Amino acid sequence: MPQLTIYHLTFPRGLHIGAGGVESVEESRETVPSDTLFAALLDTWARLGRDVKTILPKDGEPAFRVTSAFPFAGGVRFYPKPVDLRELFREETLKAESAGKRLKKIRFLSEGLLRKAAQGEYLDDFLFPEDEDEDPKNGIPLQGGAFWLLPDEVSSLPEDWQLSKDKWWTLRRKSVFKSQTAPRVTVDRASSASNLFQSERVLFNAGCGLWFGAVGQIGDLSYLLTALGDSGLGGERTAGYGHFTCEQRGALSFTDPQTCAYLLSRWHPKKDETALLKDSAYKLEVVEGWLNTPENAAAQRRKRLWLVAEGSLIAGSPQGDAADVRPEYDAKSGETIQHRVYRPGFAVALDWKRKQ
Repeated sequence: MPQLTIYHLTFPRGLHIGAGGVESVEESRETVPSDTLFAALLDTWARLGRDVKTILPKDGEPAFRVTSAFPFAGGVRFYPKPVDLRELFREETLKAESAGKRLKKIRFLSEGLLRKAAQGEYLDDFLFPEDEDEDPKNGIPLQGGAFWLLPDEVSSLPEDWQLSKDKWWTLRRKSVFKSQTAPRVTVDRASSASNLFQSERVLFNAGCGLWFGAVGQIGDLSYLLTALGDSGLGGERTAGYGHFTCEQRGALSFTDPQTCAYLLSRWHPKKDETALLKDSAYKLEVVEGWLNTPENAAAQRRKRLWLVAEGSLIAGSPQGDAADVRPEYDAKSGETIQHRVYRPGFAVALDWKRKQ
C-alpha cells in the first residue's frame, strides 16, 4: 500500500495562480494544479544548478509524483468534489429541489467524507441542512457550503473556530480563503506611460493554506520546497504573492486504483491510456502560458495542452507522462528552443469503488 507524504503550505501574503488565460492576471485559482507545482519544483532544481534528469529522466518514470495542492483548515484536509455526483448521492437526493442549491455550492469534501465515498458509501445522510440557522448534526458546511466536513472533524479545525455544538451552525460563515483584487500599474520603459490593471490574489485565513502529497523518491523534496518557498510560487511574486513556508505533516496510506481511480492530480494520458477515458467520468482543462528558459530567447508561449482535471473518475489505473510543449515556428522565423519544455501530467490517484 503506497503512502503519500503530506506537506502543508502557508502563504502569509497570499497567492496568485492565473486562471484567466495567458494574458490575464485578473483572476486567480484557489488551488495549485499538480503540473504547475511539479514544473515549479523542476525549474527550482535547475536554478540550483542540478540536472533535471535526476527528477525527470528522458522518457522515463519521474523520481516522484505530486498531487495538486488543495485547501486545508487546521488539521482538516479537503479534496475536490468528484465530477460525477451520482457517486456521492442517491437519485432521490439528486432530484430533490431542496438539495439542488447545496449540491452546486459544494466544491471540496473533507478527508473523512472522501474516504466514505471512495469505499462505496453514499453521503446523503451527511448533507448539511439548507436553512442557514438550522443546527447541522450530520454534516458541517464552511464558507457558505463550499467546504463540507463531518461533525467529528470539527475539533481539528483552527483553534479560534472551536465552538460548542449549539453554535456549529455559525461555521457556515467561516472562510478558508477569500479573493482580493488590487490595482497595479506598469510603466513603459520607453515612453514612461502608465498602464493600470487589476490583479487578484487568494488570501488564506489564519490556520489555513494548501496541502499536497508526494510519492516516490522524495529525499530532496523538503530542500526543494524551502528554495521554492523563498522564491515564490505562481505569478505576481514581485508584489510578495506566492511566498510560503512548508511543514511536513505525516503520511496518507492509500490503495492503488483497481477498476476505478479518483484523480488527485491533473493527468496527461499516454498514447496507450486514452482508451481509459471511454468509461470514465472526467473533466478537461486547457493549459497554456509562457515558457521559462535559461537560453537567451524572447518570451514565448507554450503549446496549448489539454489535461484531465482533478476529481475525475478514471476507469483503470492511470499513469500519465510529461508532454513537450515547446513552441513550433516556421524555420524562416529563426526562433528555436533547443531544450525540452515539460508540462508534467503524471497521475496520482486513489482507488474508488464505483457505484455506477
